[in-house]
Amino acid sequence: MPYVIELLFDPQTETVIRGLWQRIRDAGHPSSLDADGYRSHLTLAVSDAAAFDVAGCRAQLTDFARTWSPFPIQLNHLGLFQTMNNVVFLGVAPSAPLLALHREVFGLCQAWTTGWRDYYAPDHWTPHVTLGFDLTPSQALGILSLAWEMSLPIHAHARALQLVHVTSAAARNLILCEMRGAV
Repeated sequence: MPYVIELLFDPQTETVIRGLWQRIRDAGHPSSLDADGYRSHLTLAVSDAAAFDVAGCRAQLTDFARTWSPFPIQLNHLGLFQTMNNVVFLGVAPSAPLLALHREVFGLCQAWTTGWRDYYAPDHWTPHVTLGFDLTPSQALGILSLAWEMSLPIHAHARALQLVHVTSAAARNLILCEMRGAV
């Protein structure tokens, strides 16, 4: 099961996204809220390797996060990845700070394990916040319809990095690293 490096948002943005996840669930569609232990986040990298250097990651990611202050992020559109996982998402504007942070994190994480998914690599990554995944076409359309009613853009702030181990049962937070000055 994968290891995931995530960027977390300010509490207000987490509340907005969790509210949308709840509306999706209440409408009878699969929602990211259904994935036990998930927080609203922006995925920076995913590895399918069996082993992971958690101790090395903890030291480096904590030091790295302390070099960054919270910065603005704009969630400004809806999207769909029409793949075998069929994902509906909130698209994120690829700002200079976000792209720089992603490039640095992706470079760091190469020391912790192998098996990083190529579509999260710099110059291939599409920054997004998942609303629902493993969807049928009618579920995807239902979620897009609900999300269409949202007021976009959502003005968020990046505030922390975390390492999560995703299993078939839950997402388990292994490391949480607050950015410098994050409240």
